[in-house]
Amino acid sequence: MILRGPLCASQAGCCAALASLSAKIATSYDAASAITTKLIAIISILVNLDFLPYVEKGTVCARLLGIAGIFLFNTLMWVLFTKSMHLCSSTLEASAFNIASNFIFTAVIGKVLFEEHLSLQWCLGSTLMVLGLAILHQGGSQSDNDLKSKRSQHEKDVKLKKT
Repeated sequence: MILRGPLCASQAGCCAALASLSAKIATSYDAASAITTKLIAIISILVNLDFLPYVEKGTVCARLLGIAGIFLFNTLMWVLFTKSMHLCSSTLEASAFNIASNFIFTAVIGKVLFEEHLSLQWCLGSTLMVLGLAILHQGGSQSDNDLKSKRSQHEKDVKLKKT
């Protein structure tokens, strides 16, 4: 279960991205309207009814849900991030996974929901970030193994001194 800490940190980053999305929906009429229009269009196609006249009411509901989402996702983010700091080998590892996943999820949400452009520079930077995380995580695992072997050797030494 060595990945529990990084997994919690990644989930915390996802919650942070969703909190940012909620804030954008709550504070921006245009963003709330765009998402509501897309959602209502999908629902209209699925049930074969025209719900497009309800976009205005749906936008108001989306903005209210956005306000609730800010509090919900920020609370979840802090709970998961605190848990990840407890489970990771270092707070640096937890912070790195949290920041990277927040960055990536925010970009994916922006691309999917708001059709934002992701440049080649962004893709290269994201790839380098993930590689850096892999190196950081691998180094942390080796440090933990070294620490455990030193600790067990110290315990053996203490037992020998007692006898």
